Amino acid sequence: MNILTLKVGTKYNYRYVNNLYEGLKANSTIDFNFYCYTDDDKNLNENIIIVPIVDVEKYKLQWHKLEFHNSGFGNIENGETCLILDIDWIIINDMNDILNHKLSMKQFGCFERWWSNRRNFCKINGGFQMYNMGDTQHLYDIFTEKPDYWQEYFINNGQAEGPVNGEQNFIDMHIDNNRHWFPMKWFAKYSPDEYRKIQSNWHNEINNEDPYYIDNEFSDSIKMIHFSNSNNMIENYKDSWIKKYWM
Repeated sequence: MNILTLKVGTKYNYRYVNNLYEGLKANSTIDFNFYCYTDDDKNLNENIIIVPIVDVEKYKLQWHKLEFHNSGFGNIENGETCLILDIDWIIINDMNDILNHKLSMKQFGCFERWWSNRRNFCKINGGFQMYNMGDTQHLYDIFTEKPDYWQEYFINNGQAEGPVNGEQNFIDMHIDNNRHWFPMKWFAKYSPDEYRKIQSNWHNEINNEDPYYIDNEFSDSIKMIHFSNSNNMIENYKDSWIKKYWM
């Protein structure tokens, strides 16, 4: 298993990468390689494999993740399993079922972002993409043919909010692989401002008996918590559950 992460620009500091790495190590017995594609590798854990971003202006922020789909990224051999993770995840439960999962050829692992009411525009969460190296080369090829066009396309069409967005919409549109849908109950989003909407979606689609979050405790089924809003910075919260996992 190869974990691929991106840290570019100044929004996220090194703690996001290190905490994700430590969270995976603490909640798994599966060996993995952990890569960080970055323009700034200062203070990153020494066990993290650094892949430097040579031209940070080549693409906009999260659109650099399309490089992960180019065969040979990080000298990873074709056929090896890769998992792209955004660095704004907190791991809270056992990850072995995910990290030990074996995709079949040309299969793409993803989950439906049940907390969003915009799934008609994009069903998947782009912060979690599993594939075998080489199987998604077409994503890189399509994007790099017209990168300026695609980086604006979903914003211009009202499917994503600017100023920089739409990477996951692009993946959702162009992934023609057979999709393996991981259980939605394993994933959650934390955003106090959206609590009522998220709780309602959880009850309607995942579990109509137990809340997804109450009194600083998440449902036992949840493995990963995403902080995916543009202003949803982990270090800004003082919640006791976060202090358990955020160093």
